[in-house]
Amino acid sequence: MIVIPAIDVKGGKCVQLVGGKPGTEKVEIEDVMAVARKWEADGAEIIHIIDLDAALGTGNNESQIEMLAASLSAPVQVGGGVRTEERIRRLFKIGAERVIIGTRAIKDRGFVEKVSKDYPDSIVVAIDAIEEEVLIEGWQTGSGRDMLAVVKDLEQLPIWGFLYTNVAVEGRLEGIEPKPIQTLIRSTEKPVMVSGGITTMTDLEMLYELDAHSAVVGMAIYTGKIDFRKAVGEFK
Repeated sequence: MIVIPAIDVKGGKCVQLVGGKPGTEKVEIEDVMAVARKWEADGAEIIHIIDLDAALGTGNNESQIEMLAASLSAPVQVGGGVRTEERIRRLFKIGAERVIIGTRAIKDRGFVEKVSKDYPDSIVVAIDAIEEEVLIEGWQTGSGRDMLAVVKDLEQLPIWGFLYTNVAVEGRLEGIEPKPIQTLIRSTEKPVMVSGGITTMTDLEMLYELDAHSAVVGMAIYTGKIDFRKAVGEFK
């Protein structure tokens, strides 16, 4: 299992929100590049970068994120408000290894089909859910769609796999909820990355046992609950 550091960018800063809600910042760091360099130096195999402003429809941090993707030696996967073919093309052009699509993927299967054929095994579909409903628009709106139904529908396409986030526990440092993770992983043959609620090494061990492909860790590594370098070494 790969342990992946999360860098969420909002207003040009590296932040960590509780439940994805604006105004709940528990972490704010001005120098985003320094943060990325630290995780890279600590052994990150890939870095997870999300443009929160683009996801929320409150602006974007495109130039900064493109600079990160172009400058880092470690590969990056990028998401947050990625809703056009032009944006996907630009991200791959500047070096993103994978691009994450959320809202547009849930609302427009034809779009996912086209871009996954253009970039096979490089598109990740974000399954951001509370209980079993997939959320859209930066986690602010319910889609009315069941997460397993979405996974079953889209796994037939040449996507890389899925990123599952349990929004109910995201950023709360209260641990993961293993049941929906297990259900989702067992429902697909595609790789599943997991985020949301990861707080301790025990959580990571549980994800390993559940056969998660990777764990995206945010709040826990910024607050010192998990030693990222140690976690990388533990699960290599």
